Amino acid sequence: MKKGACAFLVLLACFPAWSLDWNLPVFTVRYEVAGGASEDPDSDTLESSSLRNTVTLRVKEEADPATFGLAFTMSAKDYYHESGDYSYFKVEHDASLRVSQPWKLGYALGAKWIRYPELDSQGLSKDALSLNVAGTTAVRLGAGSSLEAGMSGRFLLAENPADAKQAYGGSAGVSTRMGDWLFAARYRGELRFPLGTAAPAGMDMYHVGSVSLQWDPN
Repeated sequence: MKKGACAFLVLLACFPAWSLDWNLPVFTVRYEVAGGASEDPDSDTLESSSLRNTVTLRVKEEADPATFGLAFTMSAKDYYHESGDYSYFKVEHDASLRVSQPWKLGYALGAKWIRYPELDSQGLSKDALSLNVAGTTAVRLGAGSSLEAGMSGRFLLAENPADAKQAYGGSAGVSTRMGDWLFAARYRGELRFPLGTAAPAGMDMYHVGSVSLQWDPN
């Protein structure tokens, strides 16, 4: 009886997804290389100090009124003259749903595995696992104008309790069209705390603000 009920619930949950009008998925592959340089105090010249390679594969699929995304990222950074090399593998899933003509809701889930080849000063591994969750809301205010807001949480788990952290953030943005121009202003803030009683006490904040002006005659 219990098995039959579970199977029925699974089929009931999947039925709305089956009934959507699915489009063909869109695949995006991106490769990024970034190099750093530091100044040599003896010769007053710049010399290469680091190199980072990043590859991302993203799959996006739309089934009106929903949009789904899944991304995989691999990255590695090497320092030439100092320690601190690291690499990571990240998986991200996001989705959005238009619940009415002006309103759209979304969420994002992610996991990031970070690896360091060297141990820390206490002989413990510096490897960490970062778990992320976020929710977003967007409302269309009028023709060419929209308002967005979101909240997020990030939890960094590490072998050394002193490196464990938690962070909570909020974001807000507004965009509006003025003829052929699209103006946008956005803000994002994050409050960071230690995670667990073994981590040292203290907190810090991070703020980012941006404005953009885009010409789009279409």
